[in-house]
Amino acid sequence: MSNDTELRIEQENTFPIIKSAVDKLVNTVKPTYGPASNKVIISKFTHRLIVDDGVQIARDFVLPDPAENAIVQHVKEVAISTNDRVGDGTTSSLIMLQAIIDQVSKKRQWFGRQIEKELKVAVGEVADQLRASAKTIETQEDLKKVARISYDDETIADMISGLYFKLGKDAIITVDKSPTLETYSELSDGITINRGYISPYMITNPERMETVLEKPYFLVTDYRITEPSDIIPIMTKMAENNHRELVVIAENVEQSALATMIVNKAQGSFFTIAINAPSDGDRKVALEDIALMLGARMFTESKGDKLEDATIEDLGRATRFICKRDESVIIEPKGDKSEIATAITSLREAIKVEENEARKKDLKNRLGRFTNTIAVIKVGAPTENEQKTLKYKVEDAVNAVREAYVGGVVCGGGMALARIETSSPLLNEALKYPSRQLTYNMGIEKVPQLKDDMAYNVVTNEVGPFMDVGVVDPVEVLIAGVESAVSVASILVTSHAMLVETMKESNKQ
Repeated sequence: MSNDTELRIEQENTFPIIKSAVDKLVNTVKPTYGPASNKVIISKFTHRLIVDDGVQIARDFVLPDPAENAIVQHVKEVAISTNDRVGDGTTSSLIMLQAIIDQVSKKRQWFGRQIEKELKVAVGEVADQLRASAKTIETQEDLKKVARISYDDETIADMISGLYFKLGKDAIITVDKSPTLETYSELSDGITINRGYISPYMITNPERMETVLEKPYFLVTDYRITEPSDIIPIMTKMAENNHRELVVIAENVEQSALATMIVNKAQGSFFTIAINAPSDGDRKVALEDIALMLGARMFTESKGDKLEDATIEDLGRATRFICKRDESVIIEPKGDKSEIATAITSLREAIKVEENEARKKDLKNRLGRFTNTIAVIKVGAPTENEQKTLKYKVEDAVNAVREAYVGGVVCGGGMALARIETSSPLLNEALKYPSRQLTYNMGIEKVPQLKDDMAYNVVTNEVGPFMDVGVVDPVEVLIAGVESAVSVASILVTSHAMLVETMKESNKQ
């Protein structure tokens, strides 16, 4: 704490501050829930947007009061953790959190620990009931209905559902800006790695908490990189040739080496992002496969390779690199096509003769790495702001379709949640709020009485079986949203005091 600040202590007023902060954030976000197209204008020094994307609004939301803003930072976790898990469902998660806090505030007396226990038992019951009632997606038309719920656009829904139905449940679909006004899709070779950035200081796009690099170089090694001397020589050689973007895929990058990368990125002199080796299967074999696909030399400790001797010719290349917290995607790796084809043929032959099921599974995983196809949806629009807004909506739709294809769907529009009965009256009531907010946002005063498995489409006014009228929600998206809301609510209701650093009165302007 500096000489210009003081520690503000809040005890009796803690819960009113919590409720006020939650209300201010969620009241800003929740009008964007559903297909009403209500938007929020965001104007900051770093970016300006007009969006109806809940997680983006939450990320940029700030309150002037330090105590309330401290609560907002924790509440943001509801949106961000839901988005990180399933890529959608952030706004409904915030709506449920607000409902829980609102109900607690109406109690004359309550004990945080009891409420926490009640909610955490009930959230498991929600997951069990949703998964038990889930319907499997079997047709492209069903996938299209999921896409339309997330983003009400016929062309985009056709495109996303067609790509997933063609490429399968494990398909990787990324979203990029189109160089034209048109929105279209492309298929390309790619590599997916179940590892994200080692440090959040390596992020290039704070809006989406991700890093995107165009035509970067790749250093692949099974070394633990700890010293600046391990990495500075190759960075220097690249900088001399005006190449300043390097992806390091290694056993680990830490200590002084990591600090050196972060400082160079912060200064804008050189950009290096590091990710760990894949965690599935033999890590060294996985690194060797990735190096082959990238056209890179694999620097291995067992052979005595020295990183300081690396040259630009030893580095791999790709058209694009996208890195998030838990996943990285390499688009169009530039390895030798004939060498890759030979590796694919060898793996297929090995799979045929391998009798050990565990080893056969590892070989199939390796083959999948070499034959992975990635779809890129390129979003076009007349203005940059509209392009960003549409890109976020397409990303949400892609994530929703993926989760629906893998985990199944239930009645949408918040109706499946509203019909759940758990052991917690508190959570039962909160589960009804997303459906209520949806109809409110659409200006609908009276909703038809509906039986189980029946739905009301707020756009077309159709009533019928939810699959028929196209009102569906992915099960895993709903579960992630409820779990995130309950997790943060449990922390807030068991908080009885606040210590907040603020400016001293004499230093306030």
